[in-house]
Amino acid sequence: MINEALRKQYREVVDACDYRLTGHPKLGMAGQLDDISRWAQRYDAQDMYGEGELIESFQRDIADLLGKPAAVFLVSGTMAQNIALRIWADRANSRRVGFHTTSHLKLHEHNASEILYGLDTTLLGKPGETVGLDDLKRAGDLSAALLELPMREIGGQLPDWETLQAQSQWARAQGVKLHMDGARLWQCTPHYGRSMAEISALFDSVYVSFYKDIGGIAGSVLAGPEDFIAEAKTWIARAGGSLYSLFPYVLAARAGMERNLAAIPAAVEAAGWLAAVFANLGLATTPAAPPTNLFHLKLEADPNTLVERAIDWSEQHGVFLMPMPRAMDGERAVMEFSLGRGIEAQTRGQWQAWLQDFYGPLA
Repeated sequence: MINEALRKQYREVVDACDYRLTGHPKLGMAGQLDDISRWAQRYDAQDMYGEGELIESFQRDIADLLGKPAAVFLVSGTMAQNIALRIWADRANSRRVGFHTTSHLKLHEHNASEILYGLDTTLLGKPGETVGLDDLKRAGDLSAALLELPMREIGGQLPDWETLQAQSQWARAQGVKLHMDGARLWQCTPHYGRSMAEISALFDSVYVSFYKDIGGIAGSVLAGPEDFIAEAKTWIARAGGSLYSLFPYVLAARAGMERNLAAIPAAVEAAGWLAAVFANLGLATTPAAPPTNLFHLKLEADPNTLVERAIDWSEQHGVFLMPMPRAMDGERAVMEFSLGRGIEAQTRGQWQAWLQDFYGPLA
């Protein structure tokens, strides 16, 4: 969609900007390595093949945060989620699982669920809407269903709490296991007014990611019952995920949790403010009132032209305002705004002036 030369120029300009509207302030490789070194001094030895206090203590901490009996660290969320669904499918003696039509498993994993894990996948719900209770009921017999909180591909939308409760109650009554794609679960607590453990209690297993809002290098955790996690470790070995040592990823995740987790509620509030600024400029966001720190902006413009404009403007001002267009919705380019601590580096009055200057002519 964006030509490679323009993409490269865009990245170079963004890296040179003094202020960033989205995400966290740039830490860079050296900064992350400094964090890893600082945290490494707290442990006597690195982990080896998933064992050792360094990784086991982190797994306990995340299990406690999510209110689950056990957890295991994996290098990849793709691995974590497919393993979870395969375990629940085997236990039900049925390979039929369901997830939303815009799930990461459907759009970005090249049918790994079916080709590598032997699952029979059923798509749930409508593309632009969250999954409802009726969507689960209409799916027929499922061994497990994956629900994403929040739903990234539709702008960070969330189902209401009552719907989640009803889905959980129905699934347990039917013997259907619920797995949460909680890559961005950290964003959900302000909207629901509940802890991550309270949200996770509605699900049988949960996956969370450490390189998005948290700012780690890579890696994820899968949490659930003790016997489930024991079985997951066998599957991790089968999938080639039992690396000799994972300490850089684990320590970077610890550092990211320390640095960024507490800032997420403020980022959620800032996303609501930013969406309102766009609305005042005559530009609609999806959703109009973001429940998380994530939303989409769609502009009727050629994406390469937008990137060229962003490059020119950012070079002049040293400010990053426009994420790279990530998709097309008809004739509209889709930009994803995911807010972090970066927005705190300037006053809202200054951000509003910059936004007016850049986006005003595009309304």
